Amino acid sequence: MKKTILIPLMMIVLFQMAFTQDYKTTKKGYLAAISEDYFDKMSDLVAVKDYEAVQVLIDAGVVIWLKEGMKVQIVDSTWTGSIKIRLKGTVVEVWTYREAVE
Repeated sequence: MKKTILIPLMMIVLFQMAFTQDYKTTKKGYLAAISEDYFDKMSDLVAVKDYEAVQVLIDAGVVIWLKEGMKVQIVDSTWTGSIKIRLKGTVVEVWTYREAVE
């Protein structure tokens, strides 16, 4: 009985470990924000093409341009297509578009 419970449990843990170690690479030309709220605000501004307001967020340091080729791990996602990523080797996490990584 214990083996029938233990084996599936171990498989789930191993699958989860394999999934969480999957690193992606950032693409050029995407913005990221320090929080989900700032990401939503930035996305709304981009949608209405208010790039001056987006620049205000960049100048405030709450929105950044992602550099191309950075190794990142996806740590969270939403049904709307935004993701939270962590730069490999750091504890820094930012929100960006799902399309920003491959």
